Amino acid sequence: MPTDETSSPSSTTSAPRPTADRFFAGVRSWGAVRSLDLGRDRWMAGVAGALARRWNADPLLVRGGFVLLTLIGGIGLAAYGVAWALLPDARGRLEAESAHRGDVSAAFVLAVALVVVDLFLGHGLLGLDLNL
Repeated sequence: MPTDETSSPSSTTSAPRPTADRFFAGVRSWGAVRSLDLGRDRWMAGVAGALARRWNADPLLVRGGFVLLTLIGGIGLAAYGVAWALLPDARGRLEAESAHRGDVSAAFVLAVALVVVDLFLGHGLLGLDLNL
């Protein structure tokens, strides 16, 4: 009697991956990786250096963009926090993925804190309402 491959016990290993796993795999495939070494590419969490390498730009320009967005538009800290949580480090760890699995690190807490602080600032540090 022929066997049906879909009913075999081994077919459960080829089940579709959960949405979160697909999302984090997609983030990893983007190719921006945060450095672990302090230096030119990493001052704080390595977000600007990772984005600069991905975009083939100078990390100072990316940092300047975050500062400008923070001062004028108020979204710079939130963008940095989200990128910190989502971009993998050189070991492959995504802070958001680890937190999703129950391993909440201090780095993830700080990344979320940046987003929360930005929400309370509202219109940026300069208080400009540019309606962007």
